[in-house]
Amino acid sequence: MSLIAEPLVTTFLRSFLILLFAGAALSKLRRTEEFFGVVRNFRILPERLARPVAAALPFVELATAAGLAVPAVAPYAAGTASGLLIVFGLAIGANVVRGRTAIDCGCFRDGLKQPLSWRLVGRNAVLALAAGGLAAALPLARPAAPVELAVGVAAAGLAMLLYFSASLLGGLSAGARRAPSLTSKG
Repeated sequence: MSLIAEPLVTTFLRSFLILLFAGAALSKLRRTEEFFGVVRNFRILPERLARPVAAALPFVELATAAGLAVPAVAPYAAGTASGLLIVFGLAIGANVVRGRTAIDCGCFRDGLKQPLSWRLVGRNAVLALAAGGLAAALPLARPAAPVELAVGVAAAGLAMLLYFSASLLGGLSAGARRAPSLTSKG
């Protein structure tokens, strides 16, 4: 059995992805008009599809998170998570190629804007690979023992705190690079 099929690893990945997709969905649902603006600003979809996609995406993310929590459908939800992350990465990459890096990624509506970058594309690629690996590993994994379950969930919670902290710091540093210097003349 491969490392990714170990119950501790599958529990960690499932829990992390649940937190990631639920958190992203809930933040978008709290700021629907702002998220609609983000989807429109990507300029990937025809104008008439931007609002329906912006309205549906948080519910797709919530369904993905819920599916990851249900063992019978978790492999399919992990595959869906991987597909969504690939689509998000492609949309970000398309805008980076076009030189449109000053727009917000739309990942979380936390008030701090994350400009588009190849780093975000790479982040999505790593997450997509992890979700795809999870989709393949779940049918082979044995059920987690109570200790594996507790440790996996706790580790995912800590990893999510680190992930959010890194995202916030990235948003702050990007904001500092864009802000005019207080000491500059002119």
